[in-house]
Amino acid sequence: MLHIEIPDRLRDKIAAIATLAEQTPEQLALEMLEERIDHQSAYLETAYLKSSARNRERLDQAIGEIRRGRFEERALIDD
Repeated sequence: MLHIEIPDRLRDKIAAIATLAEQTPEQLALEMLEERIDHQSAYLETAYLKSSARNRERLDQAIGEIRRGRFEERALIDD
């Protein structure tokens, strides 16, 4: 198990937000950490996709199409 020392100032902020969210400080901290890790993996995936010139070009083109409103919404397939 990983143990992390959290400074009192940050611990107080986590406790205040957790109270508003009706969670324990531990639940909130774990949820926030998991969300950050999920976002980080998306950034790493995008960086990987942009690592080759051809992929970067295709990704930039797709982003441009989305910004211009040219896209199709589709339901996700649940395997």
